[in-house]
Amino acid sequence: MHSRLRFLKLWKLIERENAVRYMLFSLLSFVATVSIVRTFLALTGYPQIGGGTIHIAHVLWGGLILYIAAILPVIYLNPRLHLLGAILSGVGAGLFIDEVGKFITRQYDYFFPAAAPIIYVFFLLIVILVVMIRRPEPRDGRAELVQALEIVREQLYRPLEAAERIHVEHHMTEVMQTDPDKLHRDMASQLLVLVQSDPRTLPGKAPNRIVRIANRLKDRLTEPYLGWLIGIGMILLSMVMLKNPLQVWLEQVAPGSSLYAFLQSHAGRQIAPVEAPVLYHTRLILEVVIGITLLLSTGLLAAGRKRIAIILAFLCLLTSMAVLDMLLFYFEQFSTVLTVAFQFLLLFGLMYYRRKYIPPHKNP
Repeated sequence: MHSRLRFLKLWKLIERENAVRYMLFSLLSFVATVSIVRTFLALTGYPQIGGGTIHIAHVLWGGLILYIAAILPVIYLNPRLHLLGAILSGVGAGLFIDEVGKFITRQYDYFFPAAAPIIYVFFLLIVILVVMIRRPEPRDGRAELVQALEIVREQLYRPLEAAERIHVEHHMTEVMQTDPDKLHRDMASQLLVLVQSDPRTLPGKAPNRIVRIANRLKDRLTEPYLGWLIGIGMILLSMVMLKNPLQVWLEQVAPGSSLYAFLQSHAGRQIAPVEAPVLYHTRLILEVVIGITLLLSTGLLAAGRKRIAIILAFLCLLTSMAVLDMLLFYFEQFSTVLTVAFQFLLLFGLMYYRRKYIPPHKNP
């Protein structure tokens, strides 16, 4: 039995139905809040609410919103409030963590260089949590019954959708056939009868625009087309990785060149290398290694060595997101957000390509 399942059984914890969906909304609202707040403050000159000795920091609003998100499921049972609570939790956490620099320095420094890496690590931990929840785990009859009860509760508000009905019927039948506990089997039988006896049906509806776009995109992502997209993505990312090392090299050999002047252009707050030389040189080494390895992966992919190419690129991206990106956030601050977003997009593309077009490796 997996360690996570043992932990859940020890504390009698059961994942809520649609837990991944709620966590994704919380994650997206967190990212959107930090991005919007930082952009708004930069464009408006960092205004303050209050006057004189009073300053109402947005960390207070974050705490208030987090409290609202926490008490909603405590007071109310309505399932639709779970989505609202997930969104509010992301917004509140974003407003709170955005001011972390003020609370880890004696100078109350909002622009403390380590604040951006701390926010990124917090984001990365949420991503890891979502991945852990999304990973399928074996469940016992009690867990299946609790989740089925949560779905059946929706019958008080509306007819169940076809997917929900199929979910309950499948899992309750499985509990009736495999669970050793008679109480569980009886409850599963009664829930199955309750769901199947409901004559109400929801009218069929066409997929929304986002689903239709996703389906069309999925149909067009053939192996050659997706391979080209991944190859171009790896080349672009390698150029971004090698930009700073190339700039340092040109500073030594051709400081007056137009290319050096172009590479010096940047947006956002930057931290000077002299403030942390060891970290800066570590960043340079990682950028060179990752940039060259991505180019090598692109060549292997073009040569038909798909498996090794995808593995190398996957390791590069994991190393970049786990180590290098924290250094990038330290020196480049929030101007590196687009780079990180592109890395995640490329990572998802690699995962999709590997799952769909590369057969599992079979040991002899």
